[in-house]
Amino acid sequence: MEIYGLSDMTWISIIACLACFGFGLYMVKTGKPGFVRSINDTARYRDKEQYAIRGGKLLLYLSAVCLIMTGLSFVNAMISNIIGIVAICVFGYFWKKMSDEFGPV
Repeated sequence: MEIYGLSDMTWISIIACLACFGFGLYMVKTGKPGFVRSINDTARYRDKEQYAIRGGKLLLYLSAVCLIMTGLSFVNAMISNIIGIVAICVFGYFWKKMSDEFGPV
């Protein structure tokens, strides 16, 4: 098995992991959508707190997938990219579902 060094894709997945972790943690801790929607968001939500908590958890899960992608990029970059694409698609599906249930009216 050949182990690759740091590549551009590795740095992108590390930055994505940190960004998703930061935004997700903020949303879960504060119960506000914050930066994800807009700082000055004036929209009415069905349930703003549940929107923020569930959205934050989704971002934390995406952060974990980005961390897995970072590890896999040292072994096989193609598998890392495939997992990233699948994760974004699954994330988008669940975000849409969560937004329809708790999001802006």
